[in-house]
Amino acid sequence: MDKTLSASKAGFPCMRHLWYSVNGFGNGDTDTHTQRIFDVGTALEPVAVEWLKSDGWDVEYNPGSQNAEIQVNIPIKGGSLTGHPDCIISKGDIHNCLVDIKTMNDRAFTFWRREGTLKSKSQYVIQLHIYALGLILMGREISRLGIVGINKNNSDMHIDFFDYDPIKAQEIVSYTEWLFQQEEALDTGCPTEDWACNYCEYSEKCTVSKAHQSGQSKTLAPQQSTDSLIIIDAMKELKQARDMAKEAKDMEAHAKSVLDENVRAKGLSGIQGGGFVFTMSERTSSRWDSVAFKRAYPELVSQFTKTSTCITYNIREASA
Repeated sequence: MDKTLSASKAGFPCMRHLWYSVNGFGNGDTDTHTQRIFDVGTALEPVAVEWLKSDGWDVEYNPGSQNAEIQVNIPIKGGSLTGHPDCIISKGDIHNCLVDIKTMNDRAFTFWRREGTLKSKSQYVIQLHIYALGLILMGREISRLGIVGINKNNSDMHIDFFDYDPIKAQEIVSYTEWLFQQEEALDTGCPTEDWACNYCEYSEKCTVSKAHQSGQSKTLAPQQSTDSLIIIDAMKELKQARDMAKEAKDMEAHAKSVLDENVRAKGLSGIQGGGFVFTMSERTSSRWDSVAFKRAYPELVSQFTKTSTCITYNIREASA
């Protein structure tokens, strides 16, 4: 049978998830909370379009899902890549920019805005490259790509632009053709990110997911109640420390976002005031791309994988 991989799924960081998707296992069951997250994003999409128009953008909107007017379909060996792009926007010197609208919580939005899509959201990059390639094959001119991010906490909107890379598009096509040829789901290198199993609709039928989740939740002994003040104080300290750490991360992320917008964006390397001296510098580094290696050489992953065990300390307030 001809297989299809949707652009919205193509960047999911687990080969087994993608294999289930393209081999007729259906969409699986999405839990209520995850579905509500998707629903909020769908509901806010036309709102974001109106915000873009009010900011002076000329917007070619492609509403809907399977019934969207513009559908891309890229024939490849063994099947096709499909999807429906959100918008093509133009204003000033920016013409025919293909963008996708994403809603995020405050922490995710701040991190994405600071780091940029290319560094922090590879799944978005893959998704937009599929849309762009499909539109280009249809004869459309696409000059740039971009993510329109909406902060669900405070309604901030930001657009992050980046270039279309034809080499990247061909890599996606080649990887998808390789995926289509796999007769069984691979057990190695999945998932590549810890959050993947919690948002995977195939987790109930996936043995790797079950092993991954059981490993995360493994306890040293059955839980029991305690009245020990020493233990209770220790749990309080752990909870307070986690809360303070999260608040500190959020404060730092917000501060960096403000400084990026008001200092770095103006071409300054630092600023002084209020008794403080703030400077910034840019450093380029290279890192090992483990995800690309796992995709290109999955048969070698197991030979160089080391299993280790660690203890995870989780703390939350007990339900009443």
